[in-house]
Amino acid sequence: MPDRNAFSHAGRYVFRSTWRVGMAIKRNAEAMAVFFGALPRKIDRFNRLVEPEVARAVKTISTSEVIVGIPFYKKADNLAAVVRKAQLDLEALGEHAAIVIVGEHKTHSLLFETTLPVSTELVRIVRFLKPAAFGQKPGLSRRSWTHWAMFRVASRLQCDLIFIDADVRNTEGWVDLYLRTIRDSGADIAVANYIRSFGKDDAMVHIWDRLIFGALFRRWIEFRQGGDYAVSRRVVPAVLKDPFILREGAYTLDSAVMAHVTAAHGKIEFVWLGRKEHEPIEPQRLFKRLPDLVWSVFDDIETHLPAALAMPDSRRPVLYPQTKTNDNPTMQDLIGDQFRLELYADLLQRFETSSDLLRNTLGNTLFRLCVQKTKKAGAVAVELTSREWARATFRFLAGYIWKTGEGKNKRALAKAYVPVLEAGALGFLNRTAGLRYQEAMNLLEAEYLPAFRKAWRTLANRRVFHKTGFWPRWPVQGCLSQIGHRFP
Repeated sequence: MPDRNAFSHAGRYVFRSTWRVGMAIKRNAEAMAVFFGALPRKIDRFNRLVEPEVARAVKTISTSEVIVGIPFYKKADNLAAVVRKAQLDLEALGEHAAIVIVGEHKTHSLLFETTLPVSTELVRIVRFLKPAAFGQKPGLSRRSWTHWAMFRVASRLQCDLIFIDADVRNTEGWVDLYLRTIRDSGADIAVANYIRSFGKDDAMVHIWDRLIFGALFRRWIEFRQGGDYAVSRRVVPAVLKDPFILREGAYTLDSAVMAHVTAAHGKIEFVWLGRKEHEPIEPQRLFKRLPDLVWSVFDDIETHLPAALAMPDSRRPVLYPQTKTNDNPTMQDLIGDQFRLELYADLLQRFETSSDLLRNTLGNTLFRLCVQKTKKAGAVAVELTSREWARATFRFLAGYIWKTGEGKNKRALAKAYVPVLEAGALGFLNRTAGLRYQEAMNLLEAEYLPAFRKAWRTLANRRVFHKTGFWPRWPVQGCLSQIGHRFP
């Protein structure tokens, strides 16, 4: 008698093969449509709706060498102070400049009722609103559309662009530091490098992001999703022409812009700004953002995967930037007394809700190392090693890339990875609680980054994974992304 199990396995194999071929055709057709259509439909609609405001801002400004863009949502208390400090910095340059504030429709009255410094002959101050329905809800994704509107203004004026968040309280001198990095050092992007708190800020987010991004792209970008960075006028038009910047649904546009410049082998430099002072972020707000953050970073990598695979293994990553400063606090001061307890409580809850997907993705051995060991330890006793954290991360990343379904399937996998991120970060904080900030960052660069790089190389160098696994999926999108990432 024929073996029924053999027929069953053959049927599943044929179904999976047919599904993968169909998905490959769909993805490549979509990539070609996006590339030849220049921009996705939603971006095109946003551009048409925001055009009157952009044209009005360009006419008011007339001429400018640099624009300081300030995204606005609800934080009106500090807005006038940020504008005043930026205006003084711009006046000191002695060249035509502008400050552009872009807000939401739902905060129309709050933005226009706030008293701001008046425009001067050298520095124009302009404020306008985005179209309704583009990032109106709370969350950092709304900032992407705001930054996109500012890119359009800067492109029309052919000037440099600096982004500063409205809640930052110590921005004195930032404009000059950014411009010196872009103009004198020839950087395409200048990224803020400052000290952020773990207990009252989202420093944990950047610890993980710089590890995984640095492992793949050999770039040690300090705050890829921090919101404070500057873009050279040479790069602004290229960003607006890249059809993958907003198509990937980035958590923040800054991370997608930096991935774009990295894939195009652009020059990224750091700007040391000391300690960042701004409105504290409650830990629960930070934990709520983590699934979207993971999804965004995984999506960045999937979009630019051909460029990541093309990076030579011998190319050494940029080391953690050493800075000469007297401000070198202890890690315990930055962590706080309660943060590790709150982080541990959140990861335990997430382990319970995602245990099945965690086990299926990690396998029994790694599941026991990462999950069961962490659950048995207390908050200050978690010891997830750099190697375990790296192996679990790239196990999830491989699963994310291989997912044939879109939307919910990938989002569910990104959400299931969050407790692993939290466990790895908690292990790092426990190891470094007694160190100074600079010493902790040196440990991150000396031990954790090599572990992430090794895990990525192991994954990328597998012949099936590298040569055939991505083969049907990336020929068109890979070529088009490389074409689209060339600077004009």
